[in-house]
Amino acid sequence: MKPVSIMIVEGNPSFLQVETFFFQKHCGTETVVVGTAVPGEESLPQAQFLRPDVILFDVADCGCGVPDSIARLRKALPDTAIMARSLRVEDIDRQTLRAAGVDDFVSKFASPAELLPAIRRAHSNRVNRRARESAASFQSLKYQALEDPFMRKHGKPITILMADDDAADCLLVKSAVETAHLHNDLRFVENGVELLDYLHRRGRYSKASDAPRPGLILLDLNMPRKDGHEALAEIKADPELRNIAVVVMTASKADEDFWRARDLRADMYLVKPVTFETLVNVTKSLGRYWFEILELPEASLATPSPTRSHDDAVEVA
Repeated sequence: MKPVSIMIVEGNPSFLQVETFFFQKHCGTETVVVGTAVPGEESLPQAQFLRPDVILFDVADCGCGVPDSIARLRKALPDTAIMARSLRVEDIDRQTLRAAGVDDFVSKFASPAELLPAIRRAHSNRVNRRARESAASFQSLKYQALEDPFMRKHGKPITILMADDDAADCLLVKSAVETAHLHNDLRFVENGVELLDYLHRRGRYSKASDAPRPGLILLDLNMPRKDGHEALAEIKADPELRNIAVVVMTASKADEDFWRARDLRADMYLVKPVTFETLVNVTKSLGRYWFEILELPEASLATPSPTRSHDDAVEVA
């Protein structure tokens, strides 16, 4: 079982040393302490850099901006479980901290037998909650697609075009699509220049049979020659291409990449899963709501798309 990565946010330096030693001695095989910080502004950039599975947050003094700090952590790290800790758990203002984003509460006096299951449970619950939130986002996008007059069924499943220079990632997605039993035509290009050549049917893609119009583009951000951001900007600025759904599918967890993709009108932002099983599950979800949408009528392809809200960009974990 993979160890749960933990960041400890603690206001008492002496207690912090004791806690670090505690985890190393009693929880070494099940957890790993990846970093520590004191409550306040320091904890946010540290947590964003480390991206732990669980944050143990000292809430001994909830009157000193602790709820605000936790709210900022929750916004920046939606996949991380946050556990509030105090010497006297019964004195914690649970309602305020729950509203700020705390997942669970635990005493600083908890034994390993009590603490480890609580950490595992908080981490598991957070992962499951994010999965439910992702499913709800997919469902919302499904209804948007079905209500869009341009998304009409037209004979056969859409072509999926993946733009990624990593052959291993492409093979992984191909295997996941096959495992998910989707029957779409899956094609690949290696960089942003090839992607635009394909879409405009230039060069090696000049024949229509070699470049069927995609209904969905899976776009990596970090590609040579022309990166994903540049390619996305050109696609969404082109009246003939902007109707194509673009899912940014990248290893980048950087906030600036997400917000830039959102501003460029990406339809979804998906952080690449690290396991094949997770990728298959994500692919099945995408399959239910996009891969099985059928081609648009040719007459609709040149029609400008209706105005779309930037809220259509969704980050998925």
